[in-house]
Amino acid sequence: MARRRTEPRGEGMPPPRWWRWGRQAGLPRRPGGAGRAETRGLPASGRDLDRGEGRWQMRIGLNAGIFPGNPLPTEAVRLARAAGADGLELNVAAEGPFSLETPERDLAALRTAAAEAGVDLPTLHCGLHWKYPLTDPDAEVRQRGLDALGRSLEIGAALGGTVLLVVPGVVTPQVRYADAYARAQEGISVLARRAQTLGMRIGVENVWNRFLLSPLEMAAFIDAVGSPAVGAYFDVGNVLAFGYPQDWIATLGRRILAVHFKDYRSDVPGMGGFVHLLQGDVPWAASLAALRAIPYEGYVTAELGPFRHLPQRTAGDTVSAMRAILASG
Repeated sequence: MARRRTEPRGEGMPPPRWWRWGRQAGLPRRPGGAGRAETRGLPASGRDLDRGEGRWQMRIGLNAGIFPGNPLPTEAVRLARAAGADGLELNVAAEGPFSLETPERDLAALRTAAAEAGVDLPTLHCGLHWKYPLTDPDAEVRQRGLDALGRSLEIGAALGGTVLLVVPGVVTPQVRYADAYARAQEGISVLARRAQTLGMRIGVENVWNRFLLSPLEMAAFIDAVGSPAVGAYFDVGNVLAFGYPQDWIATLGRRILAVHFKDYRSDVPGMGGFVHLLQGDVPWAASLAALRAIPYEGYVTAELGPFRHLPQRTAGDTVSAMRAILASG
């Protein structure tokens, strides 16, 4: 069942129904507010629980990569709603049905369709930052990365979103750490100015890029940019191979704009350690306690691929696991 819609804003497009992160860093507050799931026992999706010290909200999102067959964005919206998620994180491609080339009229139609389905489009991911890293020695490659991410910011704003996930760069045998740091600072600063004009924010993600390897360094990197439009997109599973999510969360604090959920087995080396929720070693209770202490009030989005068998069950089973995790905290 679709949620109640707010009044449209701008060119007939409905505004997003949630906006909490901006108030933590001085960005303008958008109209609307976070819708509430009904709370008969366990909520239908996200949470709005009274913990005694006030309200603590987290909402459940799914990255579109969880659906088998790479469905069209409108179909991904339907699948997210059917799975019981509050929000959907789409992945921008270089070309295709949802890409840098998608015209504004199609983005407007997608935003309307999502609002009518009761699904937020709060965060966005563009994987082209791997192909065109902001730390590449070639200035032309860096510019192509800036162009792709700049267009992604425009797409996010058109969809009523707030946060674009950005990998700030990669350290390689050809790219020294010091050079990567300087180039990443420069690139993120350029994107920050564009994000502010659009009412968007940049979430720098902790990934396996041999860069920003500690929470102290990531916090210092974000602070050095010095923009309210830049924060952290924290992934609890990515950090487990070399750190503790509760430590990162406590250090990053209010810099955290969005959160990815995935799990990781510490006894399996490398990429093979990534597993579906509740099958790994992420300390969920400690992680949730750290998020609550901030307090973090926003989306937790599962970034997972489909099951090898019965892949159509992945989204629904993942939402169920996320409900259980949130209920345990």
